[in-house]
Amino acid sequence: MAGAGRSIARWVLRGAVVAVVGVLLLRVGTAPFVAGLQRLTAVAVLAALVLTAAATVLSAWRWTLVSRALGVPLPLRTAVAAYYRSQLLNSVLPGGVTGDLERGLRATGPGRRLRGLRVVGWDRGAAQVVQLAVIAGFLLLVGTSFPVAGGLAAGVGAALLGGWLIGRRVSLRPGGRPARAAAAVRGDLRRLTRRPATLLAIIGASVLVTLLHASVFVLAAVVTGAPFDPLLLLPLSLAVQAAMAVPVGFGGLGPREGMAAVAFTAAGLGAGSGVSAAVAYGALALIAVLPGLLPLVLARVAPRRAPAPRDGRRGVTP
Repeated sequence: MAGAGRSIARWVLRGAVVAVVGVLLLRVGTAPFVAGLQRLTAVAVLAALVLTAAATVLSAWRWTLVSRALGVPLPLRTAVAAYYRSQLLNSVLPGGVTGDLERGLRATGPGRRLRGLRVVGWDRGAAQVVQLAVIAGFLLLVGTSFPVAGGLAAGVGAALLGGWLIGRRVSLRPGGRPARAAAAVRGDLRRLTRRPATLLAIIGASVLVTLLHASVFVLAAVVTGAPFDPLLLLPLSLAVQAAMAVPVGFGGLGPREGMAAVAFTAAGLGAGSGVSAAVAYGALALIAVLPGLLPLVLARVAPRRAPAPRDGRRGVTP
């Protein structure tokens, strides 16, 4: 029954994505979708590659900080390759979380995969919470789209409060899997907050990553014809990032274009401009994570090239 429920939920989410894209096609036509691809330039692609590379290195560094704090040290070089690979998988596979699951299972090695998934969960969770906090704070600061900012702030607060209340309720029931899970969460939180310098580094890296990805969207908007006005475009790009945090579609397809259409309309730029910017951003983001193909290929080839173990007696393989 649980498997059937998950399958139904997946199809409902995919149907929602198709519905959003269908409504946009009826509303603005195909021209904005085509324009988002036609107006890309080599300079824009190069800039997106550089900005995304910086964001990827910072994300990988944050992951190493979380890993070290939770007792699963991870080399930065390994983390960067795994992060590129996960971003590529998230962009091309449905759901937007397959890459994170893959890096959690693979990067930490055999025997520690459950711990690796927990580390990745904390890494992604911290990134999302900080991202939403930055988005809500910035929108409130500049006074743009107050209902969106208020909703985001309320959502972050409700999620944190709900998690705390659930943890308190579960902790009152000794024994059993829920109580052990709650104890593990509390233990992880203590380790992550034990050193303020590490916590501040995790938050700072997440803030910079959010702004770097937002800069790629601003670039896409300018390339597709939006006025170069960071105070106007940055809040819009942050709102689109909030929509992309919903793990549906392919690399944010659907929620990204829908939010862009709504946000650009509210800003007086038109739904078509928002769709073009979102499509261009999706293309730039996909191109920018294509370096993830290299570690993905190496991960498949390396096991096949590994030499078979020998027992040392006349070179006989056991």
